[in-house]
Amino acid sequence: MKFTIYGANGFVGRELAKEAIGRGLRPVLAGRNEQALAELAHRLDLDYQVFDLKNRDQVRTAISQTDVLMNCAGPFQYTYKPLVDACIKEKVHYLDITGEIPVFQAIQARDEESKAAGVMLLPGTGFDVVPTDCLALHLKNKLPSANELTLAYMQEGPAGLPPGTVKTSIELIPYGINIRRKGKLQQAPDPFATRMINFGSGEKEAIRLNWGDVFTAYYSTRIPNISNYAVLHPKVIARLKQVRKIRFLFRMKWLRNRMQNQMKGGSTPEQRSQTRMHLWGEVKDEQGNTAQARLHGPEAGVVWTVKTCLDSIQEIVKGKVKPG
Repeated sequence: MKFTIYGANGFVGRELAKEAIGRGLRPVLAGRNEQALAELAHRLDLDYQVFDLKNRDQVRTAISQTDVLMNCAGPFQYTYKPLVDACIKEKVHYLDITGEIPVFQAIQARDEESKAAGVMLLPGTGFDVVPTDCLALHLKNKLPSANELTLAYMQEGPAGLPPGTVKTSIELIPYGINIRRKGKLQQAPDPFATRMINFGSGEKEAIRLNWGDVFTAYYSTRIPNISNYAVLHPKVIARLKQVRKIRFLFRMKWLRNRMQNQMKGGSTPEQRSQTRMHLWGEVKDEQGNTAQARLHGPEAGVVWTVKTCLDSIQEIVKGKVKPG
């Protein structure tokens, strides 16, 4: 079975390609930058394709030559649609590493269309949302009567977020902070809310954060009330609060671009090896019963993301596919 990585010359895409080889896979590298792709393909001894998502015929021709597409080119709100369109038409399974709620919503709306084509559309195969979704379902199984779910994360170590994640986070500022109440997505009335959370080494202050699980965990657990939090550096929290007060200004692309240029992100292999991610979850029911759980793993933006992506691809290679 042939699989292609679109955005292969990006920060996560490169690491995904390298690790895929280590698992005995031979992905085709794809993207827009021919020079970068050619250099990477030569270094890894892999084939590559160059195509621009603005050219729909070119996209469809390229997609027709693979069986599985992994989209690593974010922000995904700008890349998912032409790729999903082509995957459905050419009967190719689509995966990506988005955590963007608008993208989850748009792809979920194509459920019947993808089922009719026999195609699986599987967004969010990275850190957001695979480990957290597993934690949410584990908690639901511990307390089947749960009607409220809270998830949080804390990263410890020197690794920064991948550049694409930083860029996407800035692109999502105008959308505000989403929560789920009574099964419906809505804007958080208290976007500056914080709470103390114990990840296993004492309580830490966490702030509300946009996270794909507000959308996806509902379908995994059917819990109608969902919130997400993250532990961030106090200076980052202070800056977030300032930004959220003027989030309407971030509808202007020049302002988003300026902030993206100031916040590059990234990490080295050494930094990632010294970094750990900690997850925490809690469920409650109407009778006041609660259950908590923690999940600890490697650096999230690259190491954990690459692992869950390749695990997903290898399951597809084994024939474990559910259209929709």
